[in-house]
Parts: sequence; C-alpha cells; structure tokens
Amino acid sequence: MPQDQPPYLVVGEILKPFGYRGEVKLKIITDYPANLIKQKTVYIGPNARAFQVERARLHSSYILMKFVGYDSDTSVAKLRGELVQISQAQAAKLNQNQYFHHQIIGLNAVTENGEPLGAVEQVLETGANDIYLVRTPAGKEILLPAIKSVIKKIDLESKTMTVELIPGLVE
Repeated sequence: MPQDQPPYLVVGEILKPFGYRGEVKLKIITDYPANLIKQKTVYIGPNARAFQVERARLHSSYILMKFVGYDSDTSVAKLRGELVQISQAQAAKLNQNQYFHHQIIGLNAVTENGEPLGAVEQVLETGANDIYLVRTPAGKEILLPAIKSVIKKIDLESKTMTVELIPGLVE
C-alpha cells in the first residue's frame, strides 16, 4: 500500500443501539453502502479495533449492524459516536477517473500552462459535484468544481491536478 494512503477508510458512524438485541444504527458515510453491508469485519474507533459482523442491512437511510458476541443494547451502547472503518483492501473498486477524497487532498493544482495554483486542502460535497478547495501560497482560496471542463487531469504519481481556469473561478 502506498505510504500516503490511510490503512482504513471511514464508512459510517455508530449513532445508537437499535432495539434490544445488540444491533446498532449506523450513519452511512460512504457512496457504496452495499459494500459496507457485505463486510465480515469492520474496525471501530481510533484504535481500529476489529469487530466481526454477524449481519448488516439497510434500514431507511441507515445501516443496522450486529456484531458477533454483542447481544444486548447495553453491550453496544458504549460504541455510540464511534467511527466505523474498513481496510483499504476492502474498499469498493472505483471506476477510471474516480478517486477517494484522501487521494485528492494534498494534490498540487496547476494550470494547463504549468502555473502553480496551490494545494488541494479540502473536498466539499455539494450534491451535484464535489468542489476542490485549493489554498494558494498567499493563503487565498480557489474553489474548483470537480467537472471535466475544469479538472483536466489528475496524476496521483506526480501528485498534481491539471486544471483549466474558466472565467469566474479566480479573481
């Protein structure tokens, strides 16, 4: 695994116990909830403690998950607020020209002429398309929509993102 990739990806957050038989209600933090439901092992908390999944299912806009050996609401109550993670190897396979946020953050944005703009500091999710927040060396923010007419090339090896600055993006 490349050094810049985290060993685990956050895919959910435990909201609270669900019922009295040890299920928990998860907030979904992934574009691939079907992949999360198929997991046999998830990693919970900052120490990424392994939990064996007994069963998981979609319930409205949440996932209900039951862990092996946790058979009551009180046994899972202490997990409230913890982040649920999967290993990088368990992540859904992305299509060509799709990237995880951690792969985009830190890329150096450059124009098609090679002019450096700054580094991608954050990925903002808007619903329609992501927005890449680029911070210039002078501290100015540039918001780049993640659309083909603006983002021309992403090269993870050279850690660069080539962009076309359409009118209105930069003052």
